[in-house]
Amino acid sequence: MDTINLDNYKGIIFDLDGVIFDSIDAITKAVEDGINKYKLKVNIEEALLEVAVLIEDLQNYPIPKIILNAHDLFNVSFFEGTRLLKKLRIAIYVFNQYNKYKQDAGIFEGIDEIIQSIHKKDLKLAILSNNKNTHAEEVLKRFNLDKYFGLIIGFNEVSKVKPDPEGLIKILKEWDMTPSEVIFIGDMATDIQAGKRANVKTICVASGLAPKESLLRNNPDVLVENIEALKQLFNF
Repeated sequence: MDTINLDNYKGIIFDLDGVIFDSIDAITKAVEDGINKYKLKVNIEEALLEVAVLIEDLQNYPIPKIILNAHDLFNVSFFEGTRLLKKLRIAIYVFNQYNKYKQDAGIFEGIDEIIQSIHKKDLKLAILSNNKNTHAEEVLKRFNLDKYFGLIIGFNEVSKVKPDPEGLIKILKEWDMTPSEVIFIGDMATDIQAGKRANVKTICVASGLAPKESLLRNNPDVLVENIEALKQLFNF
């Protein structure tokens, strides 16, 4: 595997969920609970990514807005054949279960070492998440990583979330850096799309819920299988 020389860069932007915070088990358990409680006939593997995106979306909206946008939000195969009101009940139940299970979630093994090694190189570090910035702050603080990140951008600080490049562009302006001086690390197709639109080198970590094939179709600059491979990519 070719390596990336971080001496050629000035800043690294991380997505949170799926790259630093390992929320996969929490999402899986929440989906299983929803399937069992409401006796849904769905393929759990196919449902996981849909629900992960839906959970991210639900965190962006207050309840009245969720109701107003329910038709579009719940237009996924997980709810196929279900009436709108029941879709809303299922979604809120799964969302609440996820929030319960994520309290026991951890970070991906080795990601703290990568963050510490990047920090030692005097590169700036930021978080760009489609989640709330308070969620990112809580996760980073829980695992003693908050001291490494000088900038955290959540959905509440942009008008358009990923795949829109607004968040990346905002960080570049805050840092006074050009796109060629920064790397963005994510785990979803929306991360790749945002990186491309901002002209930022994008590394995709394929250890999340998104199928590797779908990530490759979006042509990330680099795709690594997991955090260990990311460590090797940076030659740590």
